[in-house]
Amino acid sequence: MIKTNVTKIVQQRLLEMAKIITEILDKNNIPYMITYGTLLGAVRHQGFIPWDDDFDLFLFDDSYEKAIKILDKELPKDMFLEYYHSEPKYFHQWAHVKDLNSEVICEEFPQDNIYTHKGISIDLYKAVKMKFCEVNNFLEEENKKYLERRKAINLLTDEEYEKRIKKINEKLNKTEDFENENDDENRLVYCAVTSGMKHINEEDIFPLKKYKFENLEFYGPSNANKILKYTFGDYMKLPPIENRKSHYSSVIFFNK
Repeated sequence: MIKTNVTKIVQQRLLEMAKIITEILDKNNIPYMITYGTLLGAVRHQGFIPWDDDFDLFLFDDSYEKAIKILDKELPKDMFLEYYHSEPKYFHQWAHVKDLNSEVICEEFPQDNIYTHKGISIDLYKAVKMKFCEVNNFLEEENKKYLERRKAINLLTDEEYEKRIKKINEKLNKTEDFENENDDENRLVYCAVTSGMKHINEEDIFPLKKYKFENLEFYGPSNANKILKYTFGDYMKLPPIENRKSHYSSVIFFNK
């Protein structure tokens, strides 16, 4: 875990980066929303979770590639858009925007060290719209593609690949409905491929609304309470102290 004062510096830089990214998106009429721990931070802390050192955005599938092209052109020179077109060994399913004035060590995700740029980053998750009945097939296929990309660049052995495929299939077979609220297999949801992904009902996302986050505001879903409850359970309750961990093991700033 990195020290509190360093976490504050990381958070300030992330906030600067998020402001730049979302201003570009707003200018080009591209919708986005804060998600995961960033949404939790907005609701519970009106800003960053005190020990958090990342920033999560959802971009939507019908404008994702447009957003990537525009960000690639308009991001300032001290920010790098990491995606399949700019990183030869890219294996994630979503893009990152990385700070070029920092370098991190992340023991939790050692596979990320294969990337050329190692600065603090913002995740740009791709939220894909589908019917609820399509979710499991989508997740199975996308997770398989992800593991195949990692295997192709020697980040997974054949044995590890098979074990992970089996684990994914077991997990998907146990996936429960969104709070078992109804049996409508055709209801529309958004889904992305991440390690802790939960699908989100379209009606709980739109219309987007603004949330206070530190001294700024960012768009988030219309029903944050329902999404956070489904994702984190009793989300207003702080986790035990031993679970309040930053992602980065250490951070170096070149111009700080």
